[in-house]
Amino acid sequence: MADLSSKEVAEIACIFVNLGAPEKQAAVMASQLIKRAEQIAQERDISKVEATENLLKQVLEARLGH
Repeated sequence: MADLSSKEVAEIACIFVNLGAPEKQAAVMASQLIKRAEQIAQERDISKVEATENLLKQVLEARLGH
């Protein structure tokens, strides 16, 4: 599994902060989301970007109560 870049984590964490998460928690959540996206990308033979996008969509839908 590739090492998480701090830029990736910071960018995803910013989304979580905008959704109301505290900064420290947002960074942890971002790291976990990226790790899971890497797993999904390998399992489904899709790009990491596509897997990350799908997970972020799920987060936003859950936040909106869908």
